[in-house]
This record gives sequence, structure tokens and C-alpha cells, in this order.
Amino acid sequence: MNNTFSDDLPIMPQDDDMPPLPRAGEVGSQVCAMVQLYLGVMDDLTAEQVEIIQEHVRGCAACARVQRVMQRATRVFGGLPGSAPSSRVDEAVMAAIAARGRGRVQVDASMPRTRRGGGGEDEEWGPLWSPALGRSQVLPSRRGGGGEDEGKGPLGRSGEEEQARQQGTRATRSSPPRIIPTPASTGRGRVRLRWGAVAAVAMAAVVVLSFLTTTHLMPGFGSTPQTLTLPAHLSWNGYVIYHSETRIDAHGVRYRVNTYYDAGSGREHVETVMPGSMDIVAVGDGHSILGMDMMHHVAQLDANEWSTDESMFNLAEIRSDMKTSRAVFMDKDVFRGEAVYRIRCSNGLVLLLNMQYKPVNVLRGAVGPGTGEPVYDALALMPSSHVSSEMWDMRVPRGFKMGVLPGKP
Repeated sequence: MNNTFSDDLPIMPQDDDMPPLPRAGEVGSQVCAMVQLYLGVMDDLTAEQVEIIQEHVRGCAACARVQRVMQRATRVFGGLPGSAPSSRVDEAVMAAIAARGRGRVQVDASMPRTRRGGGGEDEEWGPLWSPALGRSQVLPSRRGGGGEDEGKGPLGRSGEEEQARQQGTRATRSSPPRIIPTPASTGRGRVRLRWGAVAAVAMAAVVVLSFLTTTHLMPGFGSTPQTLTLPAHLSWNGYVIYHSETRIDAHGVRYRVNTYYDAGSGREHVETVMPGSMDIVAVGDGHSILGMDMMHHVAQLDANEWSTDESMFNLAEIRSDMKTSRAVFMDKDVFRGEAVYRIRCSNGLVLLLNMQYKPVNVLRGAVGPGTGEPVYDALALMPSSHVSSEMWDMRVPRGFKMGVLPGKP
């Protein structure tokens, strides 16, 4: 899997608005940059806005890769052990508290001392260490330049009133950023963020990039394995693999194919249904296939065209094909939110296995990460004991006559 990322951060907006959400089908580097900016604030979006972002991610391998990295970084950093600030932080906090208790704040000599206020006053700027920001925050204090009493602040306030006003200002300035979604009837409105939130997004991007750099420098950490060896003890015996597929005939009519495949015995039960016009059941034991037209009560032996290819779910065949390179491990990816291994089989389709090496789905047209179309609408593993033995009955039902089944759509 390609884990190469650009070190360039997305261009941040120049006002309080996030860029508009992309429209359906929009593509291009600017759209990806916009989507990747929104990925950093997904928890603060509406459900409709999240779906718009996810719609783009599902069709964009680059943005899907960035989302996976963000999710992986979140899991890694969330699992780190707790830490405590150093003694220097404690000393700085205590010094700031003591300075406030004495009614003064020390000013760094390297900082600009004054600037001219709008009312002809000089404003003196000094640093205040803010635990919320984890750094020094510059706050102004005014010096009377208009004949004010030293015991009063601007506008004739008393020293106590002015101190209370400044403390309120400090509390406001150190408050955490807020994200205010602006609803829109189309669901494609703009999301307003305070600049503190935008800065938080930028910091998150820096963390992700740092994480990527770290993982690239640490051999084997978070990287995609180059080879895949199926565990020797792995077995799907005792399971029936069920999958359902929607197909379209030559006239554009949809029909369904439901398959039950016993991985241990190789038996299969396939039902092909086009409501109102066709219902064909094919039962096989690995050697022959009995086909039954359930609407016209006609049965046919060796009805092989009504069976399905289940070779991708035959573990022995998969192992043999991988050993001889007829089947090739592609990479590790994510399918519908689940981590999967991707194996390209000898028929060109890609088998998806979860982290427990159980089938998840099959893709057609898969090339790079995040590409490919699922073959099955649903796929599940069921214990063999939960499937009736009548599913594998190859006796011709009473009332059926032997004949030829209609052609497959």
C-alpha cells in the first residue's frame, strides 16, 4: 500500500468560515484539500454533513487514506500512558498565581512595551501564562494618559472594577475554541469556526504528519506487510458461507442469486430468483449439480450453469494458489470501516479477509487502496449446525418431471 503523503498542510481560510462542502461528483485537488480539512472536525459536523464527506471519501483513495491515518493516529495517541507536566510547569503556574496575588504581572523585556490606544492611552502589554493554551498569552493593561487618577482605570473605573474587567477578558481569551455549525436547507452549508478551532485543526494536521514521519522511521510500525501467510491452524470447516448478489440480465432486469456454500464438504445450494418469472434452485455435492425449476416443477441433472464459482472460499485452493503466485496478496485496507487483507485470486477478483482471516466480501475492478466494487450485497459465515440438512438434499422432489431447465439470464 502506498503510504506516501505530502508534507503541505491545507491552506487555511482567511475568515471565520470553513470552505463550502463539495457537491456530489466534484473532484480535484482543491476538493480533496477541502475534504481533508473537514476530516479534522468530523465530530462537530451534522449527520448530513458527515455523509457528504463520507460520500467523497468512499470514492477517493487519497482522502480515504488520510482518514485511515487520522483514525490510526487517534487510536495510537489515545492508547499512550498518561503523563504529568514537568516541575517547571508547576513553578511557572505558581509564579503566575503569586504575581496575580500581588496585583502585577511580570513583563518580558523582549516584548513591545506599549502601543497607542484608540482613546489616546498607552497600552502596556505583558505575558500571562495560560494553562488552557500551554503558553504565554499577551494581555494589555492601560496606563492613564488622559489625566486619569492612578487608582482608577479607563472610563473612570476603579482599580477593582478594572481588575475584574481584565480578569473577564483573560477568561474569555483563554476559553476553548467553539465550532458552530450553520445549518442549510441543502445540507451543503458552510461551517463557521472560531480561529482557535481552525488552529486546532492545523495542530491536528501537524500531529498526523509527525505521526506519519515517526512511523516511516520506525521499521514495521503501522506499515502494510509485503507478504501474507495464512495461519496453519486456519480452517473454515464447520461454517456455511452465505452470500447474496444482485445481477442484471441482457434486458436490464434485476435478479438475485443467493448461495449457501459448506466450506467443509464443498456442498452448495444456489437459488436464482427473478420475481414473477423465474425461481431456479441448484444443489451440488462437489461432483454433480441437480437443478430444479420451482415454478414449473422441472428437474435436470448436471445443471452446472446454475451453480456458482466458490473457489475463492476454498482454503486449500487459496493456499495452493498463493504458494504458486496464482493468487497474490495485495495489501491491507479498510472496507466499510473494517480492516481487511486483500488477496487477488486467480479469477481476477479480490477476496477480502478480516483480521481473523474470515471472508468479508469480494471486489471486482480493485486496483489501488480503497478501489473496487463489492460483488455481494451481503456475506456472512453461519455455523453448519444452523443450516437445515434439507438444503443439501439432491433427490428429485415428488411431482417434478425430468427435463431441461430454461437458459440462464
